[in-house]
Amino acid sequence: MSLGYAEKLSYIEDVGNVGMVEYFDPSHVLREKIDQLAIMIKKSKHLVVFTGAGISTSCGIPDFRGPKGIWTLQREGKALPEASLPFHRAAPSLTHMALVELEKAGILKFVISQNVDGLHLRSGIPREKLAELHGNSFMEVCPSCGEE
Repeated sequence: MSLGYAEKLSYIEDVGNVGMVEYFDPSHVLREKIDQLAIMIKKSKHLVVFTGAGISTSCGIPDFRGPKGIWTLQREGKALPEASLPFHRAAPSLTHMALVELEKAGILKFVISQNVDGLHLRSGIPREKLAELHGNSFMEVCPSCGEE
């Protein structure tokens, strides 16, 4: 049986603020922000994107500090939800794929990610254009030679 994401994590005593409220913009505000983002991307000469948990939650990978986040549930003494999908079977989201298209078009130059889910690589972002700040759950490095 394959482990879900939460089961792969080590227990951490102090995880900071948890149970953080999620805010959602009204549709007209969201539309305006999307239009502004499109203009900024068009004008960009060197687009770099920084991603975090939010890009992968729609793929079935939980966040940590949100209302239903892993650390929030642990702190509240609640059971972690059963993985709806084994971690290794999560597929990239539409957002991941949009970033790939921006990279292929030569617009996106680099992706910096806090995620360990490997979805940027699976989506097609080239390894040399990706920094995974916390590592990658699916990547191992040889302790002798450093080869991935």
